[in-house]
Parts: sequence; C-alpha cells; structure tokens
Amino acid sequence: MLLTIDIGNTNVVAVIYDEKKARRYTQRFQTMKEKPLEFYTNWLTSDLLPNIADLPVSAYCLSCVVPSIVDDVRTALTTVLGVKGVNVSTKTVPDFIVHLTRPDELGADFIATAFGAMAKYDLPIILADLGSATKISVLNARGEFEGGIISPGVGISIDALNRFIPHLPEIKMEVPTKVIGKDTITSMQSGWLYGTIASVEGLADKIEREVGMDCVRVLTGGYSISLHSSFTGFSFDEFLLNEGLYEIYRKTHGSF
Repeated sequence: MLLTIDIGNTNVVAVIYDEKKARRYTQRFQTMKEKPLEFYTNWLTSDLLPNIADLPVSAYCLSCVVPSIVDDVRTALTTVLGVKGVNVSTKTVPDFIVHLTRPDELGADFIATAFGAMAKYDLPIILADLGSATKISVLNARGEFEGGIISPGVGISIDALNRFIPHLPEIKMEVPTKVIGKDTITSMQSGWLYGTIASVEGLADKIEREVGMDCVRVLTGGYSISLHSSFTGFSFDEFLLNEGLYEIYRKTHGSF
C-alpha cells in the first residue's frame, strides 16, 4: 500500500492506495505547525495505524507546503512506519517541463495536482485548487506547466473582510440561492462565494483566450467540496492531489 499525504497550510489529507489506485483509506484533519515531530508521530501511532491494521503501508509520497515541518514529518513517517518515501519537488520529476522564470520554485502541491490531472483528463487543462490560497494552474497541450495564478483563498477573503469591517456579522459558508442579496448576510455570502466562483470562471475564460484554445477545466481543493456544485464547466475531483502523488511515486519508483 502507498500512503499519500497532502499537507497544506490549513488541512492535511491522507489517502492510502493499493496497486490498482483504489482508495483504501482517507482522512482529513487540521495542519499542525507547532511541535510537528510530536504531533505527527502521535497521529501515526495513535490514530492512523490502529485504523489501517489490514493495510500494510510499504512506502509514502508526501506533498508539504509548510517547509518548517517537512523534516519532522518525514522523520515521524520513517520512524513509525519503518518505510522510505518521496518528498515531492521539481527534483523528483526532472523531466516535467516548467515554464517559470525559476522552475525550482514550483510548489509540491502544483506538481502533484498537475500529475493527477494529466493522468485522467485531456490536455490542455486549467486546474483550480481552492485551498488556503486559490491557485490556478495551466497545463499546455504538451503536458508542460505553462504557469499559473495565485490569489487569496476563500477563508482568507472572509477573514480579511471581518477584520477590516469588524461590525459585520459572522456568516456561514453557504452559497445563496440568488446572486442579488436581500440582506446583509446574503449580500456578504454572495460577494464572498459568488465572487470566488466568478473570479475562477472569469480567469479560466481569459486563460483560454490567451492560449488560443479550449481547455478542460478541473476543480479541486478543500473549499471545492462545498462550492463545486455552483461552478459551471468544471469537473470536480476531490482527491486529485493525492492521486497525483500516487502517479509520481509510480513514475519514479514503479511498484510499491
């Protein structure tokens, strides 16, 4: 079994795959940045292992966008599971062409979602990842990373609004039935959520005009779980990043 771990700034998503790429176990929990060695060792020992007694893990593949905890997470994985693994970076997949000024700066999350998307969708692809930040990747017709867009995420946007206008009410992440709000709460929900949706859809339109061709549009990331049904023209793929980690491990190591 292969343990894939996506550590974002807000959440961790762990998925175990078998050799046929079937999900055998999934878990989502909040990213812990304080005392990471202690926390992730305890998670593996007290939480993960008791729930996967019949799923022997033989390797791991990690995507982590919190540099300060990477070494401790890998130490915990090696110590507790007794297996080796991969920490994804551009060095992991040197033949993946990246059209950035500094290709080595491309984050593991961008790389993993790209490999997950290319394994199951036709190129070119516009990939929107709604996490702590809203990230849009562009994969060209040759399967190369053309570039991307990074903007404040869904959570950051509402936090900023409440911080700078503290008298506004707290609101739930619920997409209102109509775009035009009829009170403060629905107006805020519309601006917050329909604003995010319109931004992603509008940027996708602009990207297609810029590259001069239609693209497959894919939506993933934690906030997409709640918002995907309100998008038009996007395929929703909840575990795309973890599937990309699976693809990267198979590409670099073969079987596990």
